[in-house]
Amino acid sequence: MAAVIFDLDDTLYPHVQHVHSGFAAVATYVDRQCGVPARDVYSTLRRMRELGHHGTEFQRLCQVYRLDPAIVTDLIRQYQTHHPQLWLKHGAVMALNTLREAGWRSALLTNGDPAIQAKKVHALGVDALVDHIVYASEHAPGGKPARAPFIEVLSRLQVPPHAAVMVGDDPVNDIEGARAVGMRTIFIAGAGRVPPPEADAVVHLLNDVPRVAAALVGQEMAHAA
Repeated sequence: MAAVIFDLDDTLYPHVQHVHSGFAAVATYVDRQCGVPARDVYSTLRRMRELGHHGTEFQRLCQVYRLDPAIVTDLIRQYQTHHPQLWLKHGAVMALNTLREAGWRSALLTNGDPAIQAKKVHALGVDALVDHIVYASEHAPGGKPARAPFIEVLSRLQVPPHAAVMVGDDPVNDIEGARAVGMRTIFIAGAGRVPPPEADAVVHLLNDVPRVAAALVGQEMAHAA
């Protein structure tokens, strides 16, 4: 038996979707609490992020509209607890269904706050498409690339490392972490992402994952025989 394990953010869906969904929730809150039109708030937050102010968008929003800085704590809470509007990348459902129909086991292994990640999983419907979901930070501080989360997901899937393929977009968390426990790896290429030389394969489309994973595991099984 073989398995494919997927990362979540920027692998199965674009993480920017979650950011924009959170901004929309914050904009609605500011409109209701402060009377600033939600459309203006949302546009300002988008603009601040595009200008590179990652992590300080809410503080800068307060400066622009002269809001009490004390509201930032509430804005962060709104962002973190909102129910996101998300959708999977093109080809994700097809790839996951193809793997299942071909007899592969599958899992999701994701970093981040488990409560926030669980909302993403629910919004995307991933829980119906994979056999197991593992929140990496529940098994090691900071999650991937520590060994423990990878060992946990392999244990749940009941497959040895050489029969498992990790699919992700992060050279360290996904590729190096998986290779350190003996798994094969597929790097999801995208704008601005430089494929790490350590990756066993690189794909641009999720549709290609089943075919490439089969080739990688076949090679590994042959070497192990």
